[in-house]
Amino acid sequence: MIKRLTFTRPWRVLWLVPVAALGALSIIATGGGSGDGDGNGGNGGGVDPPIDLASSYNFFLENLQGDALLTAVVGDSFTVTVDFDGLLPGGIDLDALSDVGNVIIAALRIRDTASIDLTVTSPEGSPLDGTFSIIATEDIDFLGPSLWSGAFNVVTPVETVTVTVVFGGVEIRLNGGPPISYNFEEFDNLLDDEMVDAWQRRAALAAGALEFIMDQFLNVADVLDSLEAVTLNNPTISACDMFTGSPPDGVLAQGQITITWLGSGELSDGDDFTWDFNECWNENGEELIHGTVTLQDYTETVDFNTNTLFEIGFGGIGDVPGGVIFDFTISETVENQGAWTIPLDGVINVTGGFSVTIQLP
Repeated sequence: MIKRLTFTRPWRVLWLVPVAALGALSIIATGGGSGDGDGNGGNGGGVDPPIDLASSYNFFLENLQGDALLTAVVGDSFTVTVDFDGLLPGGIDLDALSDVGNVIIAALRIRDTASIDLTVTSPEGSPLDGTFSIIATEDIDFLGPSLWSGAFNVVTPVETVTVTVVFGGVEIRLNGGPPISYNFEEFDNLLDDEMVDAWQRRAALAAGALEFIMDQFLNVADVLDSLEAVTLNNPTISACDMFTGSPPDGVLAQGQITITWLGSGELSDGDDFTWDFNECWNENGEELIHGTVTLQDYTETVDFNTNTLFEIGFGGIGDVPGGVIFDFTISETVENQGAWTIPLDGVINVTGGFSVTIQLP
């Protein structure tokens, strides 16, 4: 049996209020960058915060330069690799009550016609092995874990699966055939069910992959508000949850998260950061995170004509180097009579990454 690729949200409970609750997500310009709003540079000095935010922004995800693709290795079961087909376009709308210090996401979406390719490989072979495309046929809005709206196709050389959110759940069709309906939980569980056809399991995998990508985007966007504070208190260290009972063998009872600025002077374009998770346990998700996320080539542009944040992110569009580079593990933890263990098949290794640009429309 292939262990379920859960596409867990390990940092959301550490850094983010759940999107389902319209949680606060801080996308805050720090004043470290400069520009005139068209990407060509501008006023030489930075702008002291606060600055204004627009009501909505576009965002774009792209493969890292050098094609270090976002990859998840699930125990010894299988590997999933994400290849962005050019740019993955999306958008966020901000609640009217938002300000620079408390940005409330009212909507998060992947745009219609966006496309990514997933490649699945497994050591012993699986019906899911191979490469397939996920193509948005409507805007896909994400409202929270296993809760979204919109539609997409899952396309292989021999089949097209249509996945559409309907009231209370998901409807899937193979090659235009009759629909099969599931509630969200049933749909999520298809990936583990070896009794259903591979196309149904592939549809569930595709939905999980899209949710995983959006989670990682939100996690990176959230940390943007911490960066200037890190430059003033470098490195910045925070404690993780403490194990309630005996931790797994060789694991700290309480780990920590460290964000380190690799620059000097003032925060500015091109700066790098490391985001280190040292055996960081998440009590809510019962998962252990260990490893590093490198945030490379920070960029920020302010439209000085309107004092509005124009662009912010890591890396850039096209052949611009930098981005978000993952090298960490997520380990499932299981409690039995006060003692925690990590199952042999409960470890997901995440590598590769993407560049991210958040930009005024």
